[in-house]
Amino acid sequence: MDCKKKKYKPLEELTIRDNFMFVKVFSDEAIAKPFLKALLKIEIERVSVVGEAHQQADPNKKYIRFDVLVKEECNGIGRTFDLEMQMVDTKELPLRARYYQGISDTETMGNTHKYKELKEQYIIFLCPTDIFGQERPIYEFENREKNDPSLTLGDLTYKYYCNFSRYGAVTDESVRDYLKYFATDEASSAATKAISDKVDFYHKDPKTRSDYMTFKDMLEDEREEGREEGRAEACKELAKGFRDAGISLEVIAKQTGLTPEEIKAL
Repeated sequence: MDCKKKKYKPLEELTIRDNFMFVKVFSDEAIAKPFLKALLKIEIERVSVVGEAHQQADPNKKYIRFDVLVKEECNGIGRTFDLEMQMVDTKELPLRARYYQGISDTETMGNTHKYKELKEQYIIFLCPTDIFGQERPIYEFENREKNDPSLTLGDLTYKYYCNFSRYGAVTDESVRDYLKYFATDEASSAATKAISDKVDFYHKDPKTRSDYMTFKDMLEDEREEGREEGRAEACKELAKGFRDAGISLEVIAKQTGLTPEEIKAL
């Protein structure tokens, strides 16, 4: 098992494509709101932005972490926008979007179980690769009737996958400038210059340096927790194999640290 500590970039080398920096920069309403308006072509009222929002659908399950969660504040109704910088194609991003949608819906409804409480929701993945292989820079999804695509389901959920490496194929100049910056760090508009200035500021900011150290420690703790869980599972599998092979529970317990009752229950 690889127990080496992961090597992290120095703060000064982080770009907008690094999760920590993306969350820092896009947690600013003045950055997130113009981007959403440009990409989605919608008017957005006053918003609140939560960087690295944590939500939990079930008390017995782990929290999931949203990169940047934007909530529109509009007469108590509003919309939600989940922005995710996703540098690795994990081959399950559409399923992850489905899961994020469910978690967000559960949090929105709370204990009311009133479906009318569900908000219009946008989940946006920013990726360096084309996960759908259609050579397009932006994919937009909403639920439609299969035999009549003009008929929408009306469930108020939308998913966007932006392949920023193909920014040159985007016809809308403002969106193209954003995707170009994500791909190259080259700021060619006032909006992307504002992002670049934020990145430069955080490179030198003492508080951000402290936050980054905490962030790295947190990731190491999560990795260690994952290793511990893996070791525990391996131990259970080993004990089960010994038990099935007819080895006495006392011997298995001594070798694995599990109790005879735990071994019987496997």
